[in-house]
Order: sequence, then C-alpha cells, then structure tokens
Amino acid sequence: MNITIVSGSQRANSQSLNVARYLQSVAKPHFEQIEILDLHQLNLPLWNEGVWQKSAEWQQWTPIAQTLQQSDAVVLISPEWHGMATPALKNFLLLTTDEELAHKPVLLVSVSASINGVYPISELRMTGSKNNHACFIPDHLMFRNVETLLTQNNQLTDEKMHQRSQYTLGLLASYARALAPVHRDMVSAGKEFRYGM
Repeated sequence: MNITIVSGSQRANSQSLNVARYLQSVAKPHFEQIEILDLHQLNLPLWNEGVWQKSAEWQQWTPIAQTLQQSDAVVLISPEWHGMATPALKNFLLLTTDEELAHKPVLLVSVSASINGVYPISELRMTGSKNNHACFIPDHLMFRNVETLLTQNNQLTDEKMHQRSQYTLGLLASYARALAPVHRDMVSAGKEFRYGM
C-alpha cells in the first residue's frame, strides 16, 4: 500500500515536517511506498480557476495529484496558527478532488508548541472534505509541546505518544484496506453528486 504524508506548514524546516518524518518511520511496517509532500517546498499558488484549464502555473499540480491518486491513505499535518489550520493546507484541500481523495482514509494531525492543537483538527473535520470526499478517520494525533516531544533525530521522548502513534498508523492502514473497494467502485458512480448537497 501507498501513503502520502502532507506537511502543511509554510515555514522552512518546520516542526510539522519533523513530525512528518517521524510518522514516516512509524508508517513503514504498514505501507510499502511513503511519500512526504512539504507544502513549504512545493509553494503552490493560491487556488484559481486556472487549475481547471491546467494553465502553465498549475503544471506542478499534475504529479502531486498523481501521487495522491496512487495513495491508499493520506496524513494531513497542520500546525496550529492563531487557532487555525494553515492557509497552505486549506489551499491544498481546495485543489484536491474526488479523483485524489474520495473514500480514502485520511488521518488528521496537529502540531503545537504548547498544549493546544484541537482547533485545526476541528476546522479540518468541518470543512476539509466536502468536495474531495476524503474520509477522515475518527482518531487523530496531536503533537503538543512539540519542541520537547521530538528529538533532533525525529524520535519521540514520550513512549505513550509513540505507542499511540503506532496504533493510529496501524488503524489508518486497516481503514485503507477496507475502503479500497469503496474508492474503486464509487468514484465514477458519484460524479453527479461530487459537490455535495
């Protein structure tokens, strides 16, 4: 199985990217192919109608979309900025369609320098899947006090959090296996209803 881990921070060398690298190591027993997308490095333009016409500025989106289409599961990581998910991650979700994410399991992850981290999860659950039909799994992860939680080698200092992360990535893999036929059978069938109610 394939998984894509999206680091949703717009900052260079972000803690979100460090969390992505940690989760990459945790995902290895469950997924053969693990791709990390760093939204800082990708520096995608803000969504505009040109994406529909595949204009020149959107040529970089094609390989990203193909990576997502080939993924069986996705992890979305957002730092909590002013109690919100990042603009880069929201923009990323505007670009995704049912072709990439419909009926695929998505794990939501937040990163906080303090004890926060709830708001990005709530925001993404409320608005992040309307048109792309991603299936956010019930569990999520919050990496709180991240500067002391992660070592420089992207290992966790909290064994309980490590165990929780292992369990949650295993759960995500189970959802990926279970939902694969739903994605296969329902993406084409749902085209008439791709924009919700």
